[in-house]
Amino acid sequence: MIRYAHPFVPAALMAALVFSDAFGVNLQTQDFLFVSTHRRPVQVESDDKVAYVLTEGGVLLYDYRRKLWVDNIGAGRNIKDIAYNASKSQLLMQLADNTVLEYNPSFRRVSQTSTPFNKTATGTPGGDLTGLSLGSDFFFLGDAVRDSYNRRAPVNTSRIFDYDNLWLLTAGHGAFLGSARRKELAHNAFGLYDSSVTAVYSDGKTLWFGGAKSDGALVRASLELAGWRSFLAQQDYQFPDGSIRDIVAWRGYIWLATAKGVVRHDPGTGRFQVYRRMLGSTDLQINRLHVHQDRLYAGTERGIASLSDLGGQFTGNEIPLSSAPSVLDFHSRGGDLWAATEYGLLVLRPNGWRSFKDVTREDVPEGTSVRVTTVGFYDSSLYWAGEDRLYAKARHQEPRTVFTQDGIFRITIVGNILYAGSPTGVRAYNLKNKLWVDFQLQNGIPGTKVQTFAVTPDHLWVGTDLGVMRIRVRPYLP
Repeated sequence: MIRYAHPFVPAALMAALVFSDAFGVNLQTQDFLFVSTHRRPVQVESDDKVAYVLTEGGVLLYDYRRKLWVDNIGAGRNIKDIAYNASKSQLLMQLADNTVLEYNPSFRRVSQTSTPFNKTATGTPGGDLTGLSLGSDFFFLGDAVRDSYNRRAPVNTSRIFDYDNLWLLTAGHGAFLGSARRKELAHNAFGLYDSSVTAVYSDGKTLWFGGAKSDGALVRASLELAGWRSFLAQQDYQFPDGSIRDIVAWRGYIWLATAKGVVRHDPGTGRFQVYRRMLGSTDLQINRLHVHQDRLYAGTERGIASLSDLGGQFTGNEIPLSSAPSVLDFHSRGGDLWAATEYGLLVLRPNGWRSFKDVTREDVPEGTSVRVTTVGFYDSSLYWAGEDRLYAKARHQEPRTVFTQDGIFRITIVGNILYAGSPTGVRAYNLKNKLWVDFQLQNGIPGTKVQTFAVTPDHLWVGTDLGVMRIRVRPYLP
């Protein structure tokens, strides 16, 4: 069986490289975008077409004509200053070690340059901001902008470009763009509230992101990455913990697996409801959520709970093990629900939960009494992952190793492609021709650890401890 790994390098994140591997793939600039946190913008440079905003997560490029953020430049590069030459459409970025990078807007490429870093600020000071309207969710109080929770964000700078374009940058609430003439500004956010992304989900209309911090947020955006909004944890008794491990939609609500129970979010009203008590305990860590036969299942640190009625509570599921395991993943196949646990695979049948051996009537030590992190089906073959490899088992056949990979935490099968996420990247494996392509941190995805991924019809989303990469993946599938 011949397999090829295909690395890629995002051109706007690294200088262009030439691969010696004949099967190497160089990801084109139009095929990716990196999204990270931008709550603390400190500088803006602009002409009449575009604006560059330096933030904690990179340099954001805003297109006035399209009214959209179109790029996040140099994410993870520790940029300390930017300079813009409007006549040459040239952006220079100075790093913490005084290295100078240049951004090519035509190719969306960042490269090192010998051009001296000479800074001449564009625009003029914003002047008197008294009486400026900030919309319904924000207001001025003293020298800062406050939100509806009365959280204070000092103003970093205000600057006017081309008479009407006024930017106001705040430390905590991000950027505002509007008109000095009309005395109004609109919140113009792009990106995540937290840099560490542990959950990504799309319900077909909206994208939802979750982070790792208990005081983090549920973040919402449109599929076009516009209309960003953050719902902060610990501001509401019904959303006590923002450490989000999984997100699903069920019965018109968004459901969150958190470190302290399941949280239900109503997208229409913005309200939350927490389910803190289940399996005889309070504030259990929830690892995974899954909808099966119009019932919501929660994989917890101590077993499986389920919910059938929005007005009720989660009830426990009896499982054929002497102690309650941590449940890490689910997969539905027909009427069966498979669960991956730290003590092996379990299967829900009409007569209750059964062990792997009870269902297959075979001894399969690779999936029994061992830690199984994720599970899925393709045709009639079962796939699951342990700590260092992916297994496959056809009916009445011995399990085989598909490939080895340390730390596989989740698999998702879409068509013929099996996606396997590990701390170093995401592998897209073609189950028909046995070829694969790897999207890895070492090839340019910002971050030190991959923590989650999701697949939508057009994109692969890779969540790391620095943000999330959106990749137009179809041209690169094996």
